[in-house]
Amino acid sequence: MPSSRPNPIPTVIHVIRQLQPRSILDVGVGFGKWGHLFREYTDILESENEPPRYRRENWRVRIDGIEGYEGYITPMHRYLYNEIHIGEAGRILGRLQAYDVIFLGDVLEHFDRLAGMAFLRLAVLKSNRAVIVLTPKYETGQEALCANEYERHRSLWCADDFKKFEGAQVTIVEEDTLMAVLVKPGVTWPALTPPRRPAPEVARQLKEAAAAIADSIPDGVPFIMVDEEQIRSELGRSEAIPFLERNGVYYGPPADDEAAIGECERLRKEGARYLVVIWSCFWWLEYYVELDRHLRDHYACVREDELVVVFALDQPI
Repeated sequence: MPSSRPNPIPTVIHVIRQLQPRSILDVGVGFGKWGHLFREYTDILESENEPPRYRRENWRVRIDGIEGYEGYITPMHRYLYNEIHIGEAGRILGRLQAYDVIFLGDVLEHFDRLAGMAFLRLAVLKSNRAVIVLTPKYETGQEALCANEYERHRSLWCADDFKKFEGAQVTIVEEDTLMAVLVKPGVTWPALTPPRRPAPEVARQLKEAAAAIADSIPDGVPFIMVDEEQIRSELGRSEAIPFLERNGVYYGPPADDEAAIGECERLRKEGARYLVVIWSCFWWLEYYVELDRHLRDHYACVREDELVVVFALDQPI
C-alpha cells in the first residue's frame, strides 16, 4: 500500500503528548503507522511507570480507526486499535461517539473540496480537544493505487482553508507537509514543534530533582507530582500521580486555586501522602497563591531547596 512522509512524526507525537487524549480516532488507517505510534506514546510509554499497561487488557486510551479499503486491514491492526470501522469515512464518522482527538493524516486530499470541508466540520464537532490534519502542501497528482480508488488525490488544501476555524494553528513541516491543529475552546494550544532536548544545565537539574525526590519519598508511597510531565516518566515510580490528572493521565495546570486545592484534597483522600513541586514549576506556588497558602497552613513542608518543595500530606499541622 502507499506510504506517507515520515517528516511530521516527531511533531505529531509531541502534539498528542501535549493534548493527553483519552480517546483518538485515526481516519484512514492504511498500514496502521499512526495507530502504532499513538499506542506507543500513550499506554506503552506509561507502562514504564505502570508495567501492567503494556498488556492490551490494561490499555486506558481508546484508539479507533476508519478505513475505506478493507484489504489493508491485518491482525496487527486488530490488535493495536480498539475498533476499526470499514467504509466511507463521512458516513461512519456521523454515527460515532465523540473523541478527544480526531486525526486526519493524509486524508483530506482524497476528498473533493466540498465533501472535504463538510467532513472537516463534522470532525471538529465530533472532537473534544482537537482535530489534527496532515496534507500535502503541493499538488502530487496521485492516481488510484493498489487497486484502491480511495487513494486518488482530488483536492489541494492551503493554510487559509484551516484558518476559517476558530482555534486553528497551522504550520509547514519540512517544506512539503501542511499541518493544522484545530483546538477546541478551553483547550491549551499545543506547541507545533518537535520536542527539544533540554539544555545540559536543565538536564542536570532534572536529574538532581529526581534524586531529591527519591531521597525524600519512600518507594511505594503514592505522591502528587507537579512537574508538567518533565520527569515523572523518568522516575520509574508508578505511584507518582500527575497533577492535574484524569484517569491517571496528565490533564494540564488547574484553572484556578479552587480547582487546584480541590484536586489536591481529592488525591490526598484517595491515598496520596506527599505533594512534590520541582524547581521549574515553582511558579505554581506564586501563581496559585491560595494553593500555596493551603499547603503551608495544613501540611508539614519536609523539604524546600533550589530543586524541590515537598509537602507531607499525612503530616497535618
